[in-house]
Parts: sequence; structure tokens; C-alpha cells
Amino acid sequence: MLQLFRFATPKERVLLVLAVIFSIGSGALQPVSILIYGTFINNLTGSLNDPSSLLETTLPVIHIMAYMGTASLIAAYLSNCLWVMTGESQTRRIRSLYLHSVLKQDMSWFDKAADGSLNTRLASDTQLIQDGISEKMGLLVQLIAQFIGGFVVAFVKGWQVAVIMLATLPLMFGTGRVMAYFITKYTVMGQQSYALAGSVAEACFQSIRTIYSFTLQKRFSKRYDEKLEEACQFGIKRGVSLGLGFATFMFILFCTYGLALWYGSTKVVQGELTGPAVFVAFLAMMMGSMSMIRLPVNLSAVSSARGAAYKVYQIIDRVPEIDIDATTGLTPDKVVGAIEFKNVHFKYPTRPDLTILQDLSLSIKPGMTVAFVGPSGSGKSTTIQLVQRFYDALTGEVLLDGNNVKDLNVKWLRQQIGVVSQEPVLFNMTVRQNLLMGVEADVSEKQIIAAAKEANCHTFITQLPDAYDTVVGDAGGMLSGGQKQRIAIARAILKNPTILLLDEATSALDTQSERLVQNALDKASASRTTIVVAHRLSTIMKADLIVVLDHGVIVERGTHQQLIELGGTYADLVKKQAIDLEETEEAGATHHELDPEELLRQEESEVKQQILEKERQGLTRVVTNLSTRSDEKYMSTEGGKEIDAYEIKLAEQKRIKKEMQKQKAPVWKVLKHMRPEWNYLGAGVVGSAIAGCIFPVYSFSFSRVISILSVPGQEIQPGPLQGTNLYSFIFVMIAIASFIGNGTQFCAYEICGEKFSKRFRLEVFDAYLKQEVGFFDLEENNSGALTTRLAVDARNVSEMVTKTWGDLTQLVATIIAAFIIAFIHSWALSLVVLCMAPFLCAATAYEFRVQRGFEDETKKANAESGQVAGEAIREVRTVAALNKQGYFEDRYYLATDRPHRLAMKKAYLSSIAAGLGKGINIYTSALAFYAGARFIQSGMIDFQQMFTSMTVIMTAAESAGRSTTFASAFSKAKYAAIASYAVIERESKIDPELEGIEPPVGSVKGDFDFKNIKFVYPAREDVTVFNGEFNLHGKSGQTIALVGPSGCGKSTTIGMLQRWYDPVKGNVSLDDTNVKNYSLYNLRSHMAIVSQEPTLFDLTIDENIRFGIEENKQVSQQEVEDACKAANIYEFITSLPNGFSERVGSKGSQLSGGQKQRIAIARALIRKPKVLLLDEATSALDSDSEKLVQQALDNILEEGGRTTITIAHRLSTIQNADLICVVKDGRVIEQGTHFELLALDGTYAELVHEQSLSVL
Repeated sequence: MLQLFRFATPKERVLLVLAVIFSIGSGALQPVSILIYGTFINNLTGSLNDPSSLLETTLPVIHIMAYMGTASLIAAYLSNCLWVMTGESQTRRIRSLYLHSVLKQDMSWFDKAADGSLNTRLASDTQLIQDGISEKMGLLVQLIAQFIGGFVVAFVKGWQVAVIMLATLPLMFGTGRVMAYFITKYTVMGQQSYALAGSVAEACFQSIRTIYSFTLQKRFSKRYDEKLEEACQFGIKRGVSLGLGFATFMFILFCTYGLALWYGSTKVVQGELTGPAVFVAFLAMMMGSMSMIRLPVNLSAVSSARGAAYKVYQIIDRVPEIDIDATTGLTPDKVVGAIEFKNVHFKYPTRPDLTILQDLSLSIKPGMTVAFVGPSGSGKSTTIQLVQRFYDALTGEVLLDGNNVKDLNVKWLRQQIGVVSQEPVLFNMTVRQNLLMGVEADVSEKQIIAAAKEANCHTFITQLPDAYDTVVGDAGGMLSGGQKQRIAIARAILKNPTILLLDEATSALDTQSERLVQNALDKASASRTTIVVAHRLSTIMKADLIVVLDHGVIVERGTHQQLIELGGTYADLVKKQAIDLEETEEAGATHHELDPEELLRQEESEVKQQILEKERQGLTRVVTNLSTRSDEKYMSTEGGKEIDAYEIKLAEQKRIKKEMQKQKAPVWKVLKHMRPEWNYLGAGVVGSAIAGCIFPVYSFSFSRVISILSVPGQEIQPGPLQGTNLYSFIFVMIAIASFIGNGTQFCAYEICGEKFSKRFRLEVFDAYLKQEVGFFDLEENNSGALTTRLAVDARNVSEMVTKTWGDLTQLVATIIAAFIIAFIHSWALSLVVLCMAPFLCAATAYEFRVQRGFEDETKKANAESGQVAGEAIREVRTVAALNKQGYFEDRYYLATDRPHRLAMKKAYLSSIAAGLGKGINIYTSALAFYAGARFIQSGMIDFQQMFTSMTVIMTAAESAGRSTTFASAFSKAKYAAIASYAVIERESKIDPELEGIEPPVGSVKGDFDFKNIKFVYPAREDVTVFNGEFNLHGKSGQTIALVGPSGCGKSTTIGMLQRWYDPVKGNVSLDDTNVKNYSLYNLRSHMAIVSQEPTLFDLTIDENIRFGIEENKQVSQQEVEDACKAANIYEFITSLPNGFSERVGSKGSQLSGGQKQRIAIARALIRKPKVLLLDEATSALDSDSEKLVQQALDNILEEGGRTTITIAHRLSTIQNADLICVVKDGRVIEQGTHFELLALDGTYAELVHEQSLSVL
């Protein structure tokens, strides 16, 4: 138990000690007050013969009771406040430590872990921990103190009665222990299943375009449902364990009450005890045991916290094999840059049967540029990862300046290295912030702009709405692939590292940008050691040394010219990448090559023209893309007035909050939604009503027994079913009813809650998958935030009509039954006590208002912090390469600052209601005693009537006092329900469920047409991609290639044809029918896409490929293998230990870029589409693979009946296209065949000549 608090600071431990003291005080005051009650009863019964002295003897006792009420109020306030404060602070620290530990782990650990599950644990498991170390722990201590205090009082006043209860304690504790064991066990299992469900959801949101393109929504919904079903079953088992355990506990308790009362009355008859002594002993014992009734709920929360903490703390405690935090290791003052591989053998930990590098030996001198080329999977990128120490060699050494990299400090090592990866990763922040991610020290604005210019991205950055202060979106989604790549290169240049690692650094660039960037990289490489991994051989011709790898072995090495003369593998690769210029030369076409400076001036001129065009269209932006960072400010483009973005955002949040507060909690909507669970809900209501009536009936029976024992002259045990014997038997009947009521209530509501939560979570997930792509482009709908909402909201909504509903039903039943009994015995005393009801209601209303005021703000703030954490975990390789773990940890800590401050403020305010609930309860008893004494004195009622009314009303007051605990749960449920239904009821702008024409497979020809297209992205409405002059037509069976600079809109055409987006104006048609008229699922079923950045899922290779076919279709294994052979991946797959059953890892992390791309191509080919969309489909392939895949694609195209749109920067891949269109300035400026465009000697011809390789 104490391990839960292991991350508390010394100051917090002091506060925890105080919290324990006040909790003990708050709990102990309850049984101590029984002594006062006993004194009151004793004084009252002693004055029955002299009514005039009643007030004189009872008034001092009533005063003491009022003082105790005040003490209880103060103790409860301080207890609740301290527990909430310390719990919030500790949880914030645990979350930060968890993120810190995750981000410092070695890559082999991430290869085995699912990114989504790590983020889900951060969102949901830490919430369980917080529940267990905050109010619930305080209540647990309070209840234990109440239990111990009750038994101490009972032993002091009547040990004979107390010992009966003591005898049954082992049985009750045994029941509680078994119950806690199963609750903890099933909580851990359930959270693991929810974590896996979270990883499925996050993978889906991250790859939403791939999901939509291959219509995988239903399949991912099914996978998500399967994980939720596992969690649901564990949740049901947990609920049944809680229900049966609690019901058994209550049965034992009430049977013990009956036995104790019978035994106590026997002792009164025998003269060993007095009636008031039995009353005090029994009531104190009851007060103590009553705490045990409330114990399971709080014990359940603490047990769940322990279960959640087990995994979370395990990750926090894990020391990675390659520790970024280690302070040990060499940190040389000077780095020369000499790198050496000595007899290196390497296998990835997750695939120990597959050798990646075999006895690799290579020496790289300082300042040298070394290029690795070879087939995909030959180990090229692995060398870069070994230099960064993402992994360690199994045998052999990797040396830097003669030092084994294992002996160097990891953080220091990575500070010396700049990296540009094959798939560029940008973070959801501004362009400027992304650039600064590459540096450790402060840099000037001049240096930032210089680096951007070197990487050829300054011009397009200045064209963005807020230039360098434009937020690039989740995963850089607001930019094209080439634009992201250039910013990544500028980030590396700005770092000015000693060692530069380029893993396909220019793979995503168009020819013009590649030439400019390559020139910049050549200059950047001149003074530093550079390792280049490349498939595009034009980028490495100037390398000092070119190393050809095949299956982890060096087969050739030398300069470009030496290897050409050798006439071996490298020379063959060069020949395969040459573009056919023969016809141009025969036509006598002339051509001049633009140098980089001229190209840059040309691009700047084009950008200026575009900006002028935008100004004419009135599209100049004033203030947009507000950052979540409070210290960021943006400049208006009009007037130069500085606006504080944080203040604007805060004002907007307050406006939304007020709107949400006006909305009523959608209780009836949720209730209707729960129709499939109504049978469980009905059973729960019946069980709650039975359980609610138990205590009033029990109080009535108890008061009758005490009247018999306390009032002189009454016969105590006149017969077997008379007097106290009768009521002892009634207690056994109450025990049976309690077992039925509590067992039914807990089991039914838990089953109902789990089933509804599972179903509701799935419906919200499905609702997300119906939204248009533009919905996911919005900053607030990034994958991390959506996953966090799914993890928390559904559970909160289910509690609105399960736990909260159950507690409320029980409360209402208790109050109604209590007041019926009370009014029958003394309507006057009941009315007096009712006067206190408004105060109790006011306390509850205050609590609810406080909770409501903070819940929505906290929810939004937590979503923002979840976004930061999710992004850092998802892109951990880039974070590690940039050495920015600390940056993201600080950013996360800052993001949690606002919810932390809100929680602290809430602790002070909401604890007032907790204190009032305790205090008013005792004040009510004091008032009841005073009024009862007055009414007896006036002859309106007798002792039995007064005591019966007072006892049942006190029971009702105790129950009503607990009503303040509903406020927090109900408030959370309300805002979760409003947010969830907003998603479920949102009408997608491109709804996949809308009916449309559904031509059967084979009937679609594949003609397409773009007419007068105007287009802007929904998340960046001020940036016009197409201005209304974009027109493009393709006929069935044609191959149409689109070329042009990065960001010109090439990929946008694919997005519009697949209806990821709709144009603002103009029509997109397929077979002369507007794509809007098709059923969306049917439209996409005729198409297949291979994207620039291939998306694979953490499944087997076979499953990833079969995602290419419709769910209701079956294909043979032979067809899968044929598709793989066509994509040149079959031999690689069969060489793997598990063949087609090999898992590819998160985002395909176990495969090289080329391997992932070829599997993506196989996935597209098996679909047998009428329209094939290739967005840089061969960009990640080596020359051999590219040639083979291109040949396979050409062979498929020759079969006819398929239209292909291909986007390419590598012009060798599209020279055989039927039509090549050059896109620029939002329109097609040139079109024709390869040779027609060469003869035209325009933009296309320039691009071709720039990519030509010297094969001399």
C-alpha cells in the first residue's frame, strides 16, 4: 500500500501525515459521538418520571454534540483538501516520471511495445492511481478509524456485546481480502486490454488516410471491438467479484447484528448490562461496522490503483540497456569525426533469427562523405542507427575517434550528430519551433533563416499564413512530403553537427528542390563526416566513398567513377536509373542547366506572384493557428498589432464553457441509449431500492430493541418470537434481504456499466471513423487527444446511469422509507429535522457547482497534455535522435500545469462541501435530540416514538450526507456525455454512410475528370492550392503522371478523387459521374493507393497485404504470393523466420523503408483496382527493386482496363506514361508524353536534364 506513495516529496509526506491525522479524527469522531448519544439517552430515560427536568439534563449534552459537529466539519474539510492536493501533485509527478522513463528507453524496448498502449496507460492508468491516492484513500483511512473507534467504544461500554462482533471479524476480513484479490486481478487484466484497444485506436487515427483509402473502418472497428470485449469481460468479472463479495459481507454483518442484540438483551435480563450500555456498545459497534459497508467501494479504488501502479511503476523503474540519462561515459572535448565499424555483427532483438550485418568493417576518415547503397533490407539504415546507439552491435565495435560508442556518454554522442531520416518527422508546433528542435543552444533569427534558405524552404515558409509561426499540424500534416523533408534538412543544418547522417534525405523532394537541397547538403558535408543512405544515385555521385551492401555484407566500395569503371553492381544500378534522352538529342533540342542560385531566384519570383494573387483574392490572414503555448505571440498582418494568442484562446474556452454549462446533462439520452442494458439496469434499480430500504427497517428494529431495553417496566424476552427475540430474528431476515439487494445492485450495475461502456466506446470510435479527413487535420483532433478521450469519456458516461444512478436510487429509497416510518411515529419531529434538509441540499448543490465549473476546463487541459505526450511517444526515434527527451518532458509538464492549478483550486473549494456534509449530519442529530426532548416534555410523543423517529431520520441524514460524493462523478459524466454525443451526432461533411450509386466490380471503366477546380484545405482556408483553373482528364487504361514542385497540389488530386476532401468549386468525376454521387465505400473500392510514406500496421505481413481486399472477399494464399512477387518482396518475406506470419511492428518499424513500400505495393496490387494511385510509390526503393517493381507495374498496365495516376519526383519512373502533366501555380502548365515534353524544351525538359546521371 505504501508503495503507492513512493513518489511523494518530503513536504507531501508531511502533508500526508496531517491528512491521515485529520482523516482519523474525522472517522473517530463518529463513534465518539455515540458516547454523547448514550449520555443523552441515559439522561433522558432517567428524567422520564420528571418531565420538567428533561431539558435541564439533556441541554448540556446537546451543546457538546454541536461542538462535535463543528470539529467534524473542520476535520473532514482538512482531510479531503489535503488528500486531493497531495494526490494531484503526486499524480502529476508520476505522469511526468512515466513519460520520462518511456522516452529514455532503448529502441529494442519500443520495438516490442505498442505506442498507443503506452499513451493509453498515461491517460487512464494514472487516473486510476490518482483515484486511489486521493479522496478514496482519505475515505479509506477515515472508515478504518471509524471502525477501530467504534470497537474501542463498544468494548469500553459493553465488551460482552462487542466480543460477538469481534468473533465474526475474521470471516468479514477474509471476505474482504478475497474480494480485493479478484478486484485487483481483473483490474490489471482489464487495463491491459484497454491499453491494447488504445493502441488499435491510435494506430487508426494516425493512419486515417490509409484506413479510408482501403475502407478498413469496419475491420479496425472489429479489432477495436475485440479488445474492448476482452476488457469488458474482465470488467464484468471484477464487478461480479465486487457484488458477491460485498453482498456476502453485508449478510455476515446483519446476522452478527441480530446475534449481538439477542446476546446483549440476554445480558440485560441477567443484570450484567444496562439498556443504555447495550445501546452505546451496539451503536458504536454498528457505527464501526457501517464503515465496513462503505469500505469495498473505496478499497476497490485503492486496489485498482495498485493494479494500475504495478505496470506504470514497472515502466518508471525500468533501466534501459542504452540509458540516455546516464551521467557516466566519455565526453571528449573535441570531436574529429573519424568513424569505424570493426567486424560488426547485428540482429534486431525482435528478430533474432535474421542477420542484418555480417562482419562489417569500414573506416571513415574525418570530413569524409560515405554513401551506402544496396537493396532494401541490406543493412544501410542499420549502420546509421548503430552510430546513434539506437542499438548496440552483437559483436564487433563501432568507434568514434577511436572510442567505442558504448564507452561514450549517450546524450553527448547524439549531440554531435545531425540526422535527416527517410520519413521526415515534424511535430505539431510552429515551423520555427520545429527548426529549433535541432539545436541545444540559442540561435538568432538570422541563423534560422539562413538554414532555411540553405535547405530551400525559406520561400515556401514565408508563403504560409503566419510564415515561421505557422503550426504545421499533427505529424506535419499541413505540409506536403517535400516541404516536411526540407524543414527536416534545415533543422539538421541549423544544428551544425560534426557528423551528419542522411537516410534518404532527399527522397521526398521534387527535382528542382532536390538539386538545390543537394547543393546545400554538399556544402554542409564539406566540413563534417557524413554518412549517406540513398537509392537515388544522383545524390551520392560526389561522395568520397560509395559502399555497396548486400545482405549485410560489403560487395563493392570506391568512388562513383571507380565503381562505374568496375562495371559491377553499382554500374548496373546507375544504368537502371538513366532517363531516355535519345529522342531529344536526335531532335536537336537545346537545353541549358540552371544553377542553384538561378533556380532559387526563380522560385522566389513564383512565390511573390502567388502572394500577390492571394492579396487580390482578399485572402490575407489576420490571426490564425493559435498555439497552445502561453508564451507564444503572433503578429497581425494588418496594422502590426501584437495579439496574445493565449488570452484569445482562453477567452474562447470560457465562451465554450459557458455554453456547455447551459446544456443539461443528457441523462435521458444516455438512458435511451442503454436500451440493450435495460434488463440489467432494471435489476440494478430493484436491488438499489431493496438495499436502500434495509437501513430504515434496520433502524426501526434497532430502536424498538433499545426502547425495550431502556424504558423501565417492559418485558425483554417474553417468548420465542416476542420482544428482543422477535427483532433478532428480523435482523436475520434483513441480512437475507441485504444479500439479495446488494448482490443484485452491484452485479447488475457493474455488468450494465461494462457492457454499455464497451458499446458506447465503440460507437464513439465508429463515429470518429465517419468523419471527413479535414476533421482530423484540426489541431484539437490529433491522434493523441482522440485516443485520450476514448480512454476516459465512455467510462465516465456509463457511470451517469450506473453507479451514480444506483447510489441515487438507494439514497431516495432510504429517505422515503425513513421518513414514512418517522412520520408515522412523530410527524412533528420529522418536520423539525426536515428543516435541515435545505442546508444539506445547499452543500450538495455547492459541491456540484464547483465540480461543474472545473470539469470541462480540466478535461480540455488534460487533452492538450495528452496530445504532447502522445506525439513524443509516437515519434520517439526522432525525439531520441534530436536529443529532445527533456524538451518534451518540460513541454508536457507545462501542459499539465493548468489542470494541476485547477485541481488545486478545486481541492480548496470542493472540500467545503465534504466538511459541511459531515458537520450538518451531527447538527441534525443535535436538533433532533433537542426537539425530541421538548416534545416529550410537552407530552406530544413518548420515548419510543421519539427514539424510533430520531434513529431512522439519522439513518436518512447519514445517507443524504453521502450525496455530496455524487457531484464529482455526475459532473464528469455530464461533460463526457456532451462531448461524446457531439461526435456521435456530428454530420460528417463527407459521410461514408450516405447512399449513392454502387456500380458493381468490373463495370467501372476508370475515366476521370477534374473541371475548373478551386481547392483549399479546411484547416488552412487562407492557402489556395488550386485557384479554379485546374483541369485534368484521364481515360480508361491510361497512365497519367503528375510532376511539379513540392506543395503544388499533386497529392491533393488523389485526395479529391478519393473524396478525402471535396473541392470548393468545380467537379471531380469518375466515369462522367460526380464522385459525390457515389457511395463512398463503393467509390474507394475501385481504387488503390500507394502513398509516399507507406503505412503498415502492427500485424503480420499477410494481414497487412490482405487489408488491400474488401472484407467480404476472399483471396487465396497463391494470390497473396503473386502480388508479393509482382512487388518484388516475395523472396524477402520467405527469408524471414516466420514468413508471411512475421509481425511488422508498430508503423512497420521492423522493416526498412523499401520493404515497407513494397508490401504497400503488394497490398494495392491484390486489390485489382480500376484506378491505381501511386503517390511516389517507388520513392523508397533501391534501383534494382524500383526497376523490377516498375516493370511489374508496367506489365499490369499493359493488361489494360486500369487507369493509373502516378505522382513522382524520380522522372525515370514515369517516362513511359501515356500523359505527363506538369503542375505549377495551381494549374497544369504542360502536358504530353515524355518525348513530346522533351521536344517542348520547357519545365519538364529542365527537370529531366537535372536528373540525368553521368555513366561515363
